[in-house]
Amino acid sequence: MKMRVAYIPRPHENKTYRYPFIVQSYRNEEGKPRTRTIMNLTALPEHVVRAIDVALRNGDTGADAVSAADVHFDGALDFGHVWSVWRLMEQLGIVDLLDLLPRQHRHSIAAMIADRVANPLPFSKRALRDDFEGGPLARILGNPATGALNDWYEALESLLANQPAIEKALFPGVGERVFLYDITSSYFEGTRCPLAAFGYNRDGKKGKMQIVIGLLCDARGRPVAAQVFEGNTADQSVALSQVRALREKFGVREIVFVGDRGMITSKRIEELGGKNYEWARYITAIKRSDMMEMVEDETHPIQIELFDERNLVEVREGNARHILCHNPLRRERDAAVRLRLIEKTEEKLESIEANVRAGRLKKKEKIEKRLWRWINRWGMERFFTVEAGEGQFSWRQNQEQIERYSRLDGCCVITSNIAPDAMQTAEVVARYKSLQQVEKAFRSMKTADLFVRPIRHWNADRVKGHVFMCMLAYLVTWEARRRLFEFLKRDPDTRQCDGNSLREIWKTLAGVKIGVLKIGEQTITQLNPLTSFQKQLLKALGAPLNKKEMARLSLRI
Repeated sequence: MKMRVAYIPRPHENKTYRYPFIVQSYRNEEGKPRTRTIMNLTALPEHVVRAIDVALRNGDTGADAVSAADVHFDGALDFGHVWSVWRLMEQLGIVDLLDLLPRQHRHSIAAMIADRVANPLPFSKRALRDDFEGGPLARILGNPATGALNDWYEALESLLANQPAIEKALFPGVGERVFLYDITSSYFEGTRCPLAAFGYNRDGKKGKMQIVIGLLCDARGRPVAAQVFEGNTADQSVALSQVRALREKFGVREIVFVGDRGMITSKRIEELGGKNYEWARYITAIKRSDMMEMVEDETHPIQIELFDERNLVEVREGNARHILCHNPLRRERDAAVRLRLIEKTEEKLESIEANVRAGRLKKKEKIEKRLWRWINRWGMERFFTVEAGEGQFSWRQNQEQIERYSRLDGCCVITSNIAPDAMQTAEVVARYKSLQQVEKAFRSMKTADLFVRPIRHWNADRVKGHVFMCMLAYLVTWEARRRLFEFLKRDPDTRQCDGNSLREIWKTLAGVKIGVLKIGEQTITQLNPLTSFQKQLLKALGAPLNKKEMARLSLRI
């Protein structure tokens, strides 16, 4: 793959000019010869360009030539993606807030955040530290000292110590009143972290200890605060603490707290409706099991006949508003779940029937004990008619009840205590559905973009600092998605992306490179020519590489 100097024509204002570039010949995957541009030599004097050309072509020496051994291309540094992330960090105020940390920890945390966003691979702190020197962020920061490896670990503790101040400074504003909250879990490979415990596992990793992560977002899904709890923490136990934190920590006077049905339980609803929380309102959904019990109570305002597949129906129960909804996308799933549980219950009933027929179960008490152990296990007793006696057992499906409850497939009930004149029915439903913004954040942090796992720490403060660092990285990602909306549009019907995914965009921007050419004692660093698409992306992200920025980075255009 030999390099040479080529004069490439470039049209400009009805004229065509020829500019010198270092190019390199190579063969593509199909074996066809191709040429790639390495560096623009336009800014160099003509005699230097000629000398480089002669040296690269045949190594001849002469009055105007340099030795081929003196011309060396040191390669190109992927730069554009990290530059874009850094500019977003500056504009969001994250860079200024890192000044709260000790000096030796600032660039470490900046590198962790930038790496999580632009190059989301689960690198260890050692790998990050080793790659920092000579990397794109080091160049942006003015090539600071790399620091000891232990400083990179201790930086997470410094970040955690300043988390309250950073979160408060990044808070979107006192005008916010609707907040979304949810929790997830993240597993550990080790067992030494004091926060790690066995609990409800959301990762499908059996036998792994975990931590629980809580994420608070505003109504748009912009992250506001993150917390780490012990791995056996229940959803409902953290809801009220978050409501109080919004008032005490961020000074929000009126709060509409949106949480899922597992977090804002009937007990939490009762507390949020009390005198101690007169300034707080909630929006949540009723558990399906509770909904089934409500429709069985003929005195309850929620009845099967009220559910409408096309329209929202609102009923009142004291100060609570119950909004009856129907989601056609959930209908098949609910029907499949009910069918599967009915089949599992039938298997148990057939087993009891076989044991009674064989004489292994005779006493009525034992038959009933075995029966209620299984028929109540999945809440399927309403769908069966059972008769049990001394040495006797029979059962059959209650088709009338099955058909009646099938009308609830795809149905759900959203409940709130916010006044109707403060928020209309459709908006209450929309606010609850916006919880998917938090779920999207968790997907981004855990699997899609940021890779919060694996957690390579056992010290509790470092684990918490690591999660907060990932939240800051998600804030940058969230802002990038907002600014790149036109490039990330998806068809609402097919969910196909018309443009590029965010990861593809970072990959495109990584193609904005800094080339390094050494000619004897002279070193030339230069930005490669940008495509029109790269220029559009940089402009959208507020990171254009104009003359001012090029001078700041000591780069040639």
